[in-house]
Amino acid sequence: MTGMGIVNEHARSSNGPLLQSLGLNVAAPLAVFYGLRAAGVGLWWAVLASAVPPVLEALLTVVRERRVGALGILVLAMVALGAALSAISGSPRFMFAKDGWMTGVVGLAFLATLRGQPIIYRIVSSAARGERRAQVAGQWQNSPSFRHLMRRLTVVWGIGLLLDSVVRVVLAYTLPIDSVMVVTTLQYVVLFVVLETFSRRYGRKPDRVAAIRNESATAS
Repeated sequence: MTGMGIVNEHARSSNGPLLQSLGLNVAAPLAVFYGLRAAGVGLWWAVLASAVPPVLEALLTVVRERRVGALGILVLAMVALGAALSAISGSPRFMFAKDGWMTGVVGLAFLATLRGQPIIYRIVSSAARGERRAQVAGQWQNSPSFRHLMRRLTVVWGIGLLLDSVVRVVLAYTLPIDSVMVVTTLQYVVLFVVLETFSRRYGRKPDRVAAIRNESATAS
């Protein structure tokens, strides 16, 4: 889940962190898992080892930003809880299914933030730097359109994660055991691309961007 960046008019970044995130969250876990399986390592240990690259990515994010953001805390908590659950249960299918349950927890956590500052706003603010961060904070304070955008995107991502959770659990108990990793990883990529594309297009609509700028300028 650590590669879930929200990139729109309100938070621009280079492709470097994105490529790093995809490499450590998608390519590396697959390589570790199937490499170890080919070497004869047991399923439980292969799955556990495949979680190392995402943990590394989360730690690199903390080091790069020099602070633990809301998303970083969430990701690290998921990894820790997932490892604990995997240790308790020896069922290989449960080890895959728990990723679905954890994704569902994250989706619910997204929706739970709607009563205050939605998590998409916190992610956007965390990704901004210097004057841009102050500008984002000002838009949240002064622009109803911006607040609506942040809440709408949080709802979309939250529901998307909940749907993803259901599919992951079903696949964990129906697919051949050694196929679950690659299928659910590809599912993660598709989910990310769909949600990210929607966020970009929805957030960058000219009339919406103009409304946010006008409301912020009027308030200042």
